[in-house]
Amino acid sequence: MTRNKLAVHTTLSENASRVLERYEKELGAKNLVLEKALLNLDNSRFKAKHDVNNIDVNIKRMGTGIPSLDDSLEGGIPKGFSVIVTGPPGTGKTTFCVQILMERIRNNEKCVFFSFEEDAEHLVQQFMRYGWDIGEAIDKGYLEIFGMSIITSEEMTQIVDSYRPDVVVFDSLNVFSNPEEFRTAGTWRNVHRSLKRKKITSLMVTEKKHGLETKQFDDYDFLGDGIIFLDTVPTNDINPTPMSVMVVQKMRSTKIDTSPQPFTFTETGIHSYGSMNASSKILRDRLQKNNNQKE
Repeated sequence: MTRNKLAVHTTLSENASRVLERYEKELGAKNLVLEKALLNLDNSRFKAKHDVNNIDVNIKRMGTGIPSLDDSLEGGIPKGFSVIVTGPPGTGKTTFCVQILMERIRNNEKCVFFSFEEDAEHLVQQFMRYGWDIGEAIDKGYLEIFGMSIITSEEMTQIVDSYRPDVVVFDSLNVFSNPEEFRTAGTWRNVHRSLKRKKITSLMVTEKKHGLETKQFDDYDFLGDGIIFLDTVPTNDINPTPMSVMVVQKMRSTKIDTSPQPFTFTETGIHSYGSMNASSKILRDRLQKNNNQKE
């Protein structure tokens, strides 16, 4: 049996036509179901090629409110990315995320904060000490906080769909099952896929049992387009006082600076001193502060 490849009822590609002709020859009759399936496959491939040709190569980035971090990220985190903010307990991961949210709110962007460990009132009190007017941001509709959130993935998706935020924080993912089960869970994949489809930037907080000295990734890390690691390290042999540092370990579509960046917690939030070469400045500042207190 020979099929007319130019028949008006088909717009199959040459390869698809050969596949269809082979199976119809074996079956001894036309197979409209197979033809339709191949036609849909061809159309989907065309659509994929069409979409690729229309991709905007100019990556839009969002500032973090930490200038030295933005410098190490070619201007900021790419919008629509999922970023893992990780490190040992007590290294400032939650503060880091809220500082980014406040910077985005100053740029008239809407944000949602899902906390699975603390209630909303405690979070607001905690961050007001940095001078961040969380209450005003909430009143003006720029921020929604869901504290001690024991909600389903469907509810999270509904909140995101109705509020339409620009940035979402999940703090922290470790309250869910083990990393491998969480990463492969269909419910979470649906949330993650929804955020990516809507081009919503997400910051996902996770905790590590180790510091930067251990080069080891877990299953949570593979969820993100980027990884920012916060840790504390000794300043030097003379002064054993721990020094806070942040490291950009990964950021897709970005030429990153992976040097550790020392930072301190000030009255207005996190202040970074840039690359590790600036650690001597931190040491001088600390020594000067100690000397002033002694005087």
